[in-house]
Amino acid sequence: MFEDLVESMQAVGVHPADSLPLHADGKLRRFRLDGDKPQTLNGYVTIFDNSDGSYGACFGSWKHGIKENWFSGKPRRELTLAERREYAQKMAEAREKQDAEQRQKHQAAAAKALQLWEQAAPAAPEHPYLVKKQVKPYHLRQLRESLLVPVCTVGGALIGLQFISADGSKRFLSGTASKANLCQIGTITDLVLIAEGYATAASLHAATGYPCAVSFSAGNLRPVAEAIQAQHPQTTIIICADADPVGMAAAQEAAESVNGFWVAPDDIFTEQEAPKNGS
Repeated sequence: MFEDLVESMQAVGVHPADSLPLHADGKLRRFRLDGDKPQTLNGYVTIFDNSDGSYGACFGSWKHGIKENWFSGKPRRELTLAERREYAQKMAEAREKQDAEQRQKHQAAAAKALQLWEQAAPAAPEHPYLVKKQVKPYHLRQLRESLLVPVCTVGGALIGLQFISADGSKRFLSGTASKANLCQIGTITDLVLIAEGYATAASLHAATGYPCAVSFSAGNLRPVAEAIQAQHPQTTIIICADADPVGMAAAQEAAESVNGFWVAPDDIFTEQEAPKNGS
């Protein structure tokens, strides 16, 4: 019955890992996304029966910051004004319920992150990941075998963590709000570099002396750039792309959104060679 709904989910990047028990009862249902651990439920959907042969739904991914509405198509009859208002009210209430649950998850993650951060020790420079990448542990801590990369707001508030294991595998503390948040290396002044991963940002900082920000993913480059610009409107922002088509496309989009610059991996520069024309 809801094949079109599932196709709409997948079209915008919400990929359920398993078949979904979809029921038009107005209840919030969470589900695992493809690639996530079994206990991690970052996807959500709420479906409504409009009592006229049509259905409506709101769905999304807390992990990727996706929020979408869906409608099954033309109903058997035209909705009255009262029915349209009722439908809009249902959608608004469902969206608020989903947002409230996500806020609770973010708050719990921030509290847990602070607890773990205080328990951890400064990261050892000889940690296997740091040695392999030949980077320093700027602002990192270590808990047992895992590096702790702080996920913070532009203002510096700790709201989550990224864990990096000795073999380089990465995961976020469950509930971490990564969108528009970052790990900052150095103090932002008149210029800042943004890269996807910690190792790239740390390498750039060591090579150029410029402050750097870790966005943690290609999709987060633009939100991080816009968040930095909102706090530091006079700062020049340079996006340093990863060496893949997705990374370079995301870097260009992020740079254009803040009237900044972007560079491909082969163009990484020294302090005397900062780009001046946006490419």
